[in-house]
Amino acid sequence: MTPSRQAEDLLRLARTPRWISLALVALVLIAGCVFLGRWQWDRTQNIVEAERLAVSAPVAVEVIAGVDDQLPDASIGRPVVAQGRYLKGGQVIVVQRSLRGQPGVWVLTPLELSDGSIIGVLRGWLESEGAPGIIPPSGEVTVTGIMHPDERFYPDAVTDPGIAVAISSARLSDSWGPGTRSGYVMLTETSPTSDQTTGFATPAPEPALPTVQTAGVPFPLQNFFYAIQWWIFALFIAAVYARWLWLDALAELPDAAEPAERQ
Repeated sequence: MTPSRQAEDLLRLARTPRWISLALVALVLIAGCVFLGRWQWDRTQNIVEAERLAVSAPVAVEVIAGVDDQLPDASIGRPVVAQGRYLKGGQVIVVQRSLRGQPGVWVLTPLELSDGSIIGVLRGWLESEGAPGIIPPSGEVTVTGIMHPDERFYPDAVTDPGIAVAISSARLSDSWGPGTRSGYVMLTETSPTSDQTTGFATPAPEPALPTVQTAGVPFPLQNFFYAIQWWIFALFIAAVYARWLWLDALAELPDAAEPAERQ
């Protein structure tokens, strides 16, 4: 049988209801594999980009994302700088936090930026909410820190006003206002360190340890190979479909060729 006749038989068989249905199933599976592969590939690129940004110079927190935008994955762990005034009335005590094995609390204070938006600043850890350093400094401050995403555990925990179990921008915006930015800054340095009225050094919480890895992140080989694996699966599905179609066409060849041999 000539190649052109073989191609005609394959096309004829592929247009039958059974093989059209199988083709649709194969296309759905291939599309799913391609999507999952792309998702894993994007995760790989996000991790690599986050590692690069984590060792870069600090950038203004305003350029990380818009007021109504989610914190980009690549900006998690990125050094940032923020300038503004603390809103003392909106300060939140995050309970059940420890430092070097000692129980205590985190102090999260809203910082109003020059554009009127608000970013939460985790000023640090205290042994209790009554310890010195609970009161934020007054006047204009410059904060340098690490960008963190919202915490996702205990999202529906009910607490008293000014108390939180987890840091969630969505919940904080209820009291801080619609200009609340996503994520929060974990403070590493601040200036000035003295009271701008008296000139004396003011007590401050002890900086907390970052909860995201900011450097030394290994290349995400697992995500990279998962992406390649899903794309290989897509090629495998296409190959299996073509192979079964070919074998089915070959199975019909004797019946198709029999009348020609009798003539």
